[in-house]
Amino acid sequence: MTQKDEYVLGRGIGDSVRLDAQHLLWKLHTGYELHPDITVTENMKIAELGTGTAVWIFDLAKQLPPTVQLDGFDISDDQFPAKDLWPQNVTLGLLDSLADPPSPLYGQYDVVHLRMWASNLRESDTSSLARHVKHLLKPGGYIQWEEADLVHQRIKGAEAQEFERNINEIFKRVGLEYSWVSDLPNRLRQENFNVLEVENDDFRPELVQLCTNTYLMALREILQGIKRLLAQNMLLSITEQEVALYQLSLQNTRVIYNWSPVVILAQNGNRIEV
Repeated sequence: MTQKDEYVLGRGIGDSVRLDAQHLLWKLHTGYELHPDITVTENMKIAELGTGTAVWIFDLAKQLPPTVQLDGFDISDDQFPAKDLWPQNVTLGLLDSLADPPSPLYGQYDVVHLRMWASNLRESDTSSLARHVKHLLKPGGYIQWEEADLVHQRIKGAEAQEFERNINEIFKRVGLEYSWVSDLPNRLRQENFNVLEVENDDFRPELVQLCTNTYLMALREILQGIKRLLAQNMLLSITEQEVALYQLSLQNTRVIYNWSPVVILAQNGNRIEV
């Protein structure tokens, strides 16, 4: 049984295109899909939680030996590609990543990948997700986590800065709280992960526009999701920000609206001070 689906973003065609564009953004930013410090072996198993369109899984599959098994999991299959398009070594399935996984999945994976869970965790609760990952990983297995820091942002332009102030107030009122991203390495250490690497470099100039474009699209989805799921009594203020966001998108080439990328590589096992 999966949890009640309170995903605040959308799952339509446009939303899927935005996810795929964000995959391009991450790929150009990091230069890889699988972290280069992870050794690839012939029969390794890799999982992705919150796989969405499975674009990361599909992109990675063609780079690895066909004996590597890649499994993508999500609470909804609405964005999965048609099954006849899946590579032979890829499976996609439903899974609640905020509860303990089914026992047959315990200790099965060499790598678990997560990306952009910032709007999916209520009340900054990362412990349930981290424990789920630990159950999936073999001893010494890796967690590769790419996250959006929506607190330490790079925003330029008077209209963009005003919009940020207003939408942050809405986020606060509906319980969307993002400060945990900065504390994520410490939280993983508390769950007995050995944090090997933390990267938080800004996007290079050639990627700033791509981040702005995809972020404005995501914010539109979030505002629509808030109306749908969380805050019927806030319709007027949300609609006002939807209008402001539309006006901002008309001049998106003249503003910067970027979140900060955070990449964490950690290993399941005894805690090691670094």
